[in-house]
Amino acid sequence: MIAATAAIFAPAAGILAGLTYATVAPSCGFWGPVVSRGPAGSHRVAITFDDGPTPGATDVILDVLRDAGVRATFFVIGVNVRKHPGLLRRIHAEGHLVANHSFNHSHYGVMRLRRYWLREIIETDAAIEAAIGVRPAMYRPPVGLKTGHTFSAMRSTPHAMITWSRRAIDGLPTTPQRIMGRFRNVADGEILLLHDGVEPHARNADRSATIAAVPMLLDDLRRANLAPVRLDELLGIPGYQSIGVTAAGVAEVVGAGAAR
Repeated sequence: MIAATAAIFAPAAGILAGLTYATVAPSCGFWGPVVSRGPAGSHRVAITFDDGPTPGATDVILDVLRDAGVRATFFVIGVNVRKHPGLLRRIHAEGHLVANHSFNHSHYGVMRLRRYWLREIIETDAAIEAAIGVRPAMYRPPVGLKTGHTFSAMRSTPHAMITWSRRAIDGLPTTPQRIMGRFRNVADGEILLLHDGVEPHARNADRSATIAAVPMLLDDLRRANLAPVRLDELLGIPGYQSIGVTAAGVAEVVGAGAAR
């Protein structure tokens, strides 16, 4: 009886494990094309920041980057952009790349369908465009979770799916030393993920460890002869859209808004 039950459920468990891996693994392209690192050989890396803009953290990190002459990429949340458009304008004015990190950063969005993700992406693009006059061409999903519905929504909007090769896990309580331990021996072409902002559902709003770690990270990269650059420079792809979203995508979002 036990053997028969195992024979029935083992294939289902294997399928579930495979789908879970495809959803959470940053380099897995099962659901669609993913960029988790850039080409090797250029002696360049990309430092990326998620969840901003957030006063008290984003502005301090911008000061550090400005003083070091470094350009980074900021994956911003639409809700935070609407609250702090001036801070987003500073990010853009100082030469950093702005990218899309959803509108609400839902922790349960992985269970939502295509229309939800289409609205999340397009509304964030619109908030960014209202602040700085351009729409991003790169998208990173909340918590890095990818599904077929996410990619289906992206096919109606011109975005590249960007994940990471290493992350600081600094959205949770941590220390600068732990962050630096995760970025030990960085290689060229890597995409590094940290958090400058605080997403709407965060339990931890303390970004002091990240703020302290950024100068240390920049020093380590300099000693390793690695130059931090924007993602569009590292990857050789557009950072901003040259055209708007498709008419079908806009119509779908308008219809969804009317139905709410």
